[in-house]
Amino acid sequence: MLDILRVNEVIVYFVYGQVFFTLGIVTAFHSHKNSRLPLARHLKWLAAFGVVHGLNEWGRIFIPIQATYLSNDAVALLQAARTLALASSFCLLLQFGAMVAFPGFGNKRSRYLLPVGALVAWLAFPVLLMLTKEMALLTALYQPVTKASARLVLGFTAGAVASFGMFRQARIMKGESWHGIAGYFRWTAICTALYAVAEGLIMNPGVGATPPLSNLLLVVDMAVIPAPVLRSIAGIGMAFGVIRVLGIFELETDRFIEEVEHKEGVRAQLLARVISAQEDERKRVARELHDETGQKLSAVIMGLGAAAKALSQGSLKGAAILQDTRDIAIETLEGIRQLILGLRPSILDDLGLAPALRRIAEELSERSSMEIRVFAEGLDERLPSEVEIVLFRILQEGMNNAARHSRAQRALLHLSRNGSDVRAVLEDDGVGFDPAHVKAHLDTGCGLGLIGMRERAALLGGEVIVDSAPGGGTRLHIRVPLRERK
Repeated sequence: MLDILRVNEVIVYFVYGQVFFTLGIVTAFHSHKNSRLPLARHLKWLAAFGVVHGLNEWGRIFIPIQATYLSNDAVALLQAARTLALASSFCLLLQFGAMVAFPGFGNKRSRYLLPVGALVAWLAFPVLLMLTKEMALLTALYQPVTKASARLVLGFTAGAVASFGMFRQARIMKGESWHGIAGYFRWTAICTALYAVAEGLIMNPGVGATPPLSNLLLVVDMAVIPAPVLRSIAGIGMAFGVIRVLGIFELETDRFIEEVEHKEGVRAQLLARVISAQEDERKRVARELHDETGQKLSAVIMGLGAAAKALSQGSLKGAAILQDTRDIAIETLEGIRQLILGLRPSILDDLGLAPALRRIAEELSERSSMEIRVFAEGLDERLPSEVEIVLFRILQEGMNNAARHSRAQRALLHLSRNGSDVRAVLEDDGVGFDPAHVKAHLDTGCGLGLIGMRERAALLGGEVIVDSAPGGGTRLHIRVPLRERK
């Protein structure tokens, strides 16, 4: 097998270069396509590494062919350029690794210190070789020991840092419940670690002085695998992992966008329902003012006129007319009070949440066959006004729903307050329902009341949990945090 690889050295290095060049091109394409992933903005460094590293390995095939036509100085220049390309590719990989492994480290300029510092440290090798061997710097750059030092100092470091960065990304994704993406990040991290070992540590004691394919790795059965082949395998694994990470993230992001669009649709329905409710309320108020209040006020005016006429004539009917007019005025005032109470109960502003809810419970108990009882603990002090109105509207909606739909005999409302939040539990012994079924039929308008309650609670950072089942009654658990008054 080894003899076949040595004979086909050109093919081996062509495939080696093709693997990393393809890694660079595909990563560049996907990093632009999946720019919503925070990692994607750093993939330009990985893409540049793949392209430059692939061109460097192709140079191993290209330069010997050009040596037939070019001068020795030109060939030396190409060899030196190839060594610099090798070192530069490792610096690009090191930059990528530093960005994903230490995203919050320093400012923008200091993030480039690690690859620049590593490049400066590596340049000490050809400079030292130039001084000790008394050769030109150009010649020192393409010596085997210089290339071997680039692989050891830059290649291994870059691969190790990039692998650590990928493991870190895997932990982040796992913490956010992106388990599929986390698995491919771990796969990429393992392949990158394998590449770091194959690139920087697999070399003979001759430190690069041996032929290219003699950098070998002994396996368990004492067979040998050329380092370029091992590096190619690691590169294929890296490319596969990165592409799968971006592909899965794109699918998950599209799913997230669909959920957001669904929520926006629900909010649009809620807004339409609120507007419709406002218009219906205006119509009801206008109708009551016109049909009842207006007519009664007209009767008061007519009665006062009749009483004035009777009194001016000395008739005894004036006193009776005034009494009837007074009764109509009292009735009109009570009607206006009930109208105001329907718009916003003054008892909520005057006495607080618990008395206002008891008033609603009493009225619903009188109008329906369901008895509603309200218990409150720890509400001796007034709550913030925004908390009171949110809880009042949520529980008002909940009690109305129970009276209309639950067919319950009894309902209990428990209110309690501790140091950090207010909690309410509204439960009934009615027929119950399937919350999943209600959620599945939002398009028909069913369940918008529950969504509205959740939206109100969410405005203050709270939550509404529905616990129900067919035949098992319904329980609403409401929690609203208390915020300090400023």
